[in-house]
Order: sequence, then structure tokens, then C-alpha cells
Amino acid sequence: MQDRSRAAAPVLTSPCLRAGNRIRMVSPASTPGREGVLRCARLYESWGLRVELGQHVFAETGYLAGTDEQRLADINDALRDDGVRAIFATTGGKGSYRIADKLDFAAAARNPKLLIGFSDITALHLALLRGSRLAGPG
Repeated sequence: MQDRSRAAAPVLTSPCLRAGNRIRMVSPASTPGREGVLRCARLYESWGLRVELGQHVFAETGYLAGTDEQRLADINDALRDDGVRAIFATTGGKGSYRIADKLDFAAAARNPKLLIGFSDITALHLALLRGSRLAGPG
């Protein structure tokens, strides 16, 4: 049975991005190609965004972008950083479901921010909605 008070809680949304905002690129799933990530970073900078890369954005553990702990640390660091206005996943692929239940839901609710991503990143969008009532991009 679903908790009615939780289901009735308002959905949180994040503010729109504006020039000058800081964003963080993280790799919560598969390992991205370095050149593709750097090309995207340059594009985002041309939009006036200040781009940061997660500490483990290019890590590799098998088909994943680092260990579960590394991938989780990067996304939670971005969720906890009040100056980061959006989190951009470098790629989808596989592996996000392994860290979805360990996201810092309190930080996401305290300071709502966009999580941009597709494919496997949907597991993170759903976890954030369930755990903190944070809506994904729409």
C-alpha cells in the first residue's frame, strides 16, 4: 500500500539554467569517450555555463565509468554542492541502477537541480522522484 502523505507531497522542480550557472558533468553509468565529453563541455561553455567535470568522470571499471563508489561519489558531490545548478550525465549505457538507491535524497530535496541524461539515467530520475520528489527535466 502506498503512503498517501508521500504521494500527496508536492513535486519539486529546479530553476531554469542561466548564463553563468555552474554545471557538473558526471558519469553514473558507462564510460564516456573523452573527446565527446570535452566537445560537449565546450558547447555548454559557449552557452555561457561554467562547466566542471566530476573527479571520476573518465574512470573505467569494466564497462562502467569507475566503481559504484566512484560514480556515486561524483553524483552525490554534485547534489550536495549548492553552487552546482545542474548535473549532466556524460552518457547512458548501463550501471545507474546499481547506485540509484544510494543517492543523497536529502541534498536533492534541499537544493533541487536538474539531472540531464537519458537511457540508463532514467533509473536515477525515478529514484530522485521517489526519494526526494524531485522531478526530472520535462
